[in-house]
Amino acid sequence: MLDEKKKQRYLIKGKSLLFIAQTLCLMAIVFFAGTPVIGDKSATAKTLSTGGGKESSILMTVVPSLGAPRDTKVFEGGVRSLSSGGTYQVVTLAGSWLAMGRQYGGLLAGSLNSFYQEITADLAARGVSEATRLKEAQTFASGLSSSLLELLQGISQTSRLSYDQVLVLNSAMVQLTGAVLAGEIPAACSGIGAWGEYTLDGKLVFGRNWDISREAMQQYMKYLTVAVFNPVEGISFCNIHPMGNVYLESGMNSYGLFVELNNGEQSDTNWYQDLTDTSSFLVDVLLQSKTVEDAVAMLSAEPADLSYIIQVADSTHAVSVERPTFGCRARSGDGLIAAYNSFIPDPPFPTAWKGKIVEAPPLSQDPRYTNLMNLGNSSRFRGRLDAVQMMNLLQIDVEHGGALHDGTVLQIVAVPAERAIWIRGVEYSPFERVGLTSHFTRK
Repeated sequence: MLDEKKKQRYLIKGKSLLFIAQTLCLMAIVFFAGTPVIGDKSATAKTLSTGGGKESSILMTVVPSLGAPRDTKVFEGGVRSLSSGGTYQVVTLAGSWLAMGRQYGGLLAGSLNSFYQEITADLAARGVSEATRLKEAQTFASGLSSSLLELLQGISQTSRLSYDQVLVLNSAMVQLTGAVLAGEIPAACSGIGAWGEYTLDGKLVFGRNWDISREAMQQYMKYLTVAVFNPVEGISFCNIHPMGNVYLESGMNSYGLFVELNNGEQSDTNWYQDLTDTSSFLVDVLLQSKTVEDAVAMLSAEPADLSYIIQVADSTHAVSVERPTFGCRARSGDGLIAAYNSFIPDPPFPTAWKGKIVEAPPLSQDPRYTNLMNLGNSSRFRGRLDAVQMMNLLQIDVEHGGALHDGTVLQIVAVPAERAIWIRGVEYSPFERVGLTSHFTRK
């Protein structure tokens, strides 16, 4: 927690930037008014199910509409707008981390309070006491960067939530994951990137599944938010998360660098709580990296607190960074790459990893990686993938040869060359577009 002198220093610094930030944001809103913009913290694996196969391989993706509602709000230079279909909130923030937190809290105060009340009641009903919620929130916050802690401070100043309540909300989805899975390692998240001869125009398109439990978490997709940060120092970036969750599991920066994080505890079960939280470190990666190679270098140099598989992509190619607690490597592909929750032994693991990697579950138990690679190479998708076709691919369930299952909560399609993403809460909304270019005010 910041002392009072430091808080005042940031407030003064933030206020000095308000006029500039507000002017830039309002110019963007006016210019683009015709087309308004639209995890994995817990860690044995289980056989995947689609919960009755409600979604199959024969689908028609609903293409986002071009005529979207013009619902905007301005607070201290920050701007709130909506995704293409009007379902999801987008906040554009600028200035110091404290100032951006104040903008975040002021723009989303009503929704933040509703989310806090609903999810804490949910946790209480699952046996997570108020004291436990706060203790776990404080422990989680101890692994966050000073920038994110200042952001949380700012949110508490304008959201009508106390700082402790803001900490609890920040960790609430993590705590819900723990309550739902009760110690099981989740088959949580998968991704597929295609470029070159695999896509319609050669440019990269990436599809991402964020998986935990749809039954438990679908109700919170109404709080899914794209938060765009334009800090005083560093590269502009966005974080795609339920609001109030400031750690990062999916995001893109103004250079078109896209990252997504999959739990990797199926391959390495170690956890070092004294190290920097990876989902906090990914914010630094987007703040400082202009290329895939920059990001890989940062991820390789920082010791991992927990095993993760992190996909990094730009407009030309993607890699899968397998990052156990004892090393790091980047796995590449020739136009196609896929990842799930186990490390892929092709190419062979480094010699130093021998005896340390837990063997992946059998194909009969978790076929998602194989399914995604088969789909990318199929006559239906190879050479035809673009944003719309990637949406169609993501909606194919495990039983029909895809990766969607009853744990899939959120899906994202990213086209870095366009600085655009499409998001949907599964069984909550169709895919809706968020064009990011007008929101990024810093390179």
